[in-house]
Amino acid sequence: MDLPLFARRPRLRDPSTSHPVLPATTRTDYPALADDVDILEQVVTPEFARNDVTALRDQNRYRRQQVLVLLGAAVVSGLGGVQAALPDARWPGAALAATSVLLATSSRWAGEQGSLDGYLAARVRAERLRALYFRFLSRTGPYAGPDRTAALQRGVVAVRAGKEPE
Repeated sequence: MDLPLFARRPRLRDPSTSHPVLPATTRTDYPALADDVDILEQVVTPEFARNDVTALRDQNRYRRQQVLVLLGAAVVSGLGGVQAALPDARWPGAALAATSVLLATSSRWAGEQGSLDGYLAARVRAERLRALYFRFLSRTGPYAGPDRTAALQRGVVAVRAGKEPE
Protein backbone atom coordinates (compact mmCIF):
# COMPACT_ATOMS: atom_id res chain seq x y z
CA MET A 1 0.00 0.00 0.00
CA ASP A 2 1.41 3.36 -1.04
CA LEU A 3 1.23 6.13 1.48
CA PRO A 4 -0.19 9.37 0.05
CA LEU A 5 3.10 11.09 0.85
CA PHE A 6 4.94 8.79 -1.55
CA ALA A 7 2.23 8.31 -4.18
CA ARG A 8 3.84 10.81 -6.53
CA ARG A 9 7.44 9.80 -6.03
CA PRO A 10 9.51 9.64 -9.19
CA ARG A 11 10.00 6.25 -10.79
CA LEU A 12 13.30 4.98 -12.11
CA ARG A 13 11.79 4.20 -15.48
CA ASP A 14 9.75 6.77 -17.34
CA PRO A 15 6.06 6.02 -17.94
CA SER A 16 5.37 4.62 -21.39
CA THR A 17 1.58 4.50 -21.47
CA SER A 18 -1.13 7.08 -21.23
CA HIS A 19 -4.22 6.79 -19.09
CA PRO A 20 -7.36 6.78 -21.26
CA VAL A 21 -9.65 9.79 -21.08
CA LEU A 22 -12.76 7.64 -21.02
CA PRO A 23 -13.12 4.25 -19.35
CA ALA A 24 -13.09 1.24 -21.65
CA THR A 25 -16.69 0.50 -20.71
CA THR A 26 -18.02 3.81 -22.05
CA ARG A 27 -19.31 2.29 -25.30
CA THR A 28 -21.28 -0.41 -23.51
CA ASP A 29 -22.40 1.77 -20.59
CA TYR A 30 -23.59 4.57 -22.90
CA PRO A 31 -24.51 3.08 -26.29
CA ALA A 32 -25.88 6.43 -27.51
CA LEU A 33 -22.32 7.80 -27.34
CA ALA A 34 -20.65 4.84 -29.07
CA ASP A 35 -20.35 6.57 -32.47
CA ASP A 36 -18.95 9.74 -30.88
CA VAL A 37 -16.46 7.72 -28.85
CA ASP A 38 -15.31 5.96 -32.04
CA ILE A 39 -14.69 9.34 -33.71
CA LEU A 40 -12.79 10.57 -30.65
CA GLU A 41 -10.67 7.43 -30.61
CA GLN A 42 -9.67 8.01 -34.23
CA VAL A 43 -9.18 11.78 -34.18
CA VAL A 44 -8.13 12.82 -30.67
CA THR A 45 -6.78 9.78 -28.82
CA PRO A 46 -3.47 9.37 -30.71
CA GLU A 47 -2.54 13.03 -30.20
CA PHE A 48 -3.72 12.97 -26.58
CA ALA A 49 -1.73 9.80 -25.80
CA ARG A 50 1.41 11.26 -27.38
CA ASN A 51 1.18 14.47 -25.34
CA ASP A 52 0.15 12.70 -22.15
CA VAL A 53 3.10 10.29 -22.30
CA THR A 54 5.47 13.19 -23.03
CA ALA A 55 4.07 15.10 -20.06
CA LEU A 56 4.32 12.07 -17.77
CA ARG A 57 7.92 11.41 -18.82
CA ASP A 58 9.00 15.02 -18.36
CA GLN A 59 7.19 15.23 -15.03
CA ASN A 60 8.91 12.06 -13.80
CA ARG A 61 12.28 13.35 -15.03
CA TYR A 62 11.74 16.68 -13.25
CA ARG A 63 10.78 14.93 -10.02
CA ARG A 64 13.87 12.72 -10.21
CA GLN A 65 16.00 15.82 -10.64
CA GLN A 66 14.41 17.46 -7.62
CA VAL A 67 14.99 14.37 -5.47
CA LEU A 68 18.63 14.31 -6.62
CA VAL A 69 19.04 17.95 -5.61
CA LEU A 70 17.46 17.30 -2.20
CA LEU A 71 19.61 14.25 -1.53
CA GLY A 72 22.72 16.08 -2.73
CA ALA A 73 21.97 19.01 -0.44
CA ALA A 74 21.62 16.60 2.49
CA VAL A 75 24.97 14.98 1.66
CA VAL A 76 26.66 18.39 1.35
CA SER A 77 25.17 19.45 4.70
CA GLY A 78 26.39 16.25 6.32
CA LEU A 79 29.87 16.70 4.92
CA GLY A 80 29.86 20.27 6.23
CA GLY A 81 29.04 18.93 9.67
CA VAL A 82 31.86 16.39 9.46
CA GLN A 83 34.25 19.17 8.36
CA ALA A 84 33.19 21.27 11.36
CA ALA A 85 33.64 18.30 13.72
CA LEU A 86 37.06 17.41 12.28
CA PRO A 87 38.72 20.77 11.57
CA ASP A 88 42.20 19.24 11.12
CA ALA A 89 41.11 16.62 8.56
CA ARG A 90 41.28 17.53 4.88
CA TRP A 91 39.15 14.77 3.37
CA PRO A 92 35.75 16.15 4.47
CA GLY A 93 36.50 19.48 2.78
CA ALA A 94 37.66 17.77 -0.41
CA ALA A 95 34.59 15.51 -0.44
CA LEU A 96 32.39 18.54 0.28
CA ALA A 97 33.90 20.47 -2.63
CA ALA A 98 33.66 17.54 -5.04
CA THR A 99 30.06 16.80 -4.06
CA SER A 100 29.13 20.48 -4.37
CA VAL A 101 30.65 20.72 -7.84
CA LEU A 102 28.89 17.52 -8.91
CA LEU A 103 25.58 18.75 -7.51
CA ALA A 104 25.93 22.18 -9.13
CA THR A 105 26.85 20.61 -12.46
CA SER A 106 23.93 18.20 -12.39
CA SER A 107 21.55 21.00 -11.37
CA ARG A 108 22.82 23.17 -14.20
CA TRP A 109 22.44 20.31 -16.68
CA ALA A 110 18.95 19.56 -15.40
CA GLY A 111 17.96 23.21 -15.74
CA GLU A 112 19.23 23.37 -19.30
CA GLN A 113 17.35 20.23 -20.19
CA GLY A 114 14.08 22.08 -19.58
CA SER A 115 12.07 19.14 -18.31
CA LEU A 116 9.74 21.41 -16.31
CA ASP A 117 8.98 23.58 -19.34
CA GLY A 118 8.52 20.51 -21.52
CA TYR A 119 6.24 18.95 -18.93
CA LEU A 120 4.09 22.06 -18.62
CA ALA A 121 3.76 22.53 -22.40
CA ALA A 122 2.86 18.88 -23.01
CA ARG A 123 0.44 18.83 -20.08
CA VAL A 124 -1.37 21.93 -21.39
CA ARG A 125 -1.75 20.30 -24.82
CA ALA A 126 -2.96 17.03 -23.29
CA GLU A 127 -5.52 18.80 -21.10
CA ARG A 128 -6.78 20.87 -24.03
CA LEU A 129 -7.28 17.64 -25.95
CA ARG A 130 -9.04 16.11 -22.95
CA ALA A 131 -11.39 19.12 -22.94
CA LEU A 132 -12.12 18.48 -26.63
CA TYR A 133 -13.37 15.01 -25.68
CA PHE A 134 -16.02 16.38 -23.39
CA ARG A 135 -17.02 19.34 -25.54
CA PHE A 136 -17.47 16.97 -28.47
CA LEU A 137 -19.52 14.55 -26.37
CA SER A 138 -21.67 17.40 -25.04
CA ARG A 139 -22.35 18.63 -28.59
CA THR A 140 -21.86 22.27 -27.64
CA GLY A 141 -20.21 25.18 -29.42
CA PRO A 142 -18.59 24.22 -32.70
CA TYR A 143 -19.40 20.57 -31.99
CA ALA A 144 -23.16 21.08 -32.14
CA GLY A 145 -23.50 21.39 -35.91
CA PRO A 146 -23.45 18.89 -38.75
CA ASP A 147 -19.71 19.40 -39.44
CA ARG A 148 -18.70 18.59 -35.87
CA THR A 149 -16.08 16.01 -36.92
CA ALA A 150 -14.32 18.59 -39.08
CA ALA A 151 -14.47 21.05 -36.16
CA LEU A 152 -12.91 18.38 -33.96
CA GLN A 153 -10.10 17.85 -36.46
CA ARG A 154 -9.50 21.61 -36.60
CA GLY A 155 -9.41 21.66 -32.80
CA VAL A 156 -6.76 18.94 -32.71
CA VAL A 157 -4.67 20.83 -35.28
CA ALA A 158 -4.99 24.02 -33.21
CA VAL A 159 -3.84 22.24 -30.05
CA ARG A 160 -0.93 20.67 -31.93
CA ALA A 161 0.08 24.20 -33.00
CA GLY A 162 -0.08 25.37 -29.38
CA LYS A 163 -3.28 27.35 -29.73
CA GLU A 164 -6.55 27.19 -27.87
CA PRO A 165 -9.15 25.32 -29.96
CA GLU A 166 -12.21 27.31 -30.95
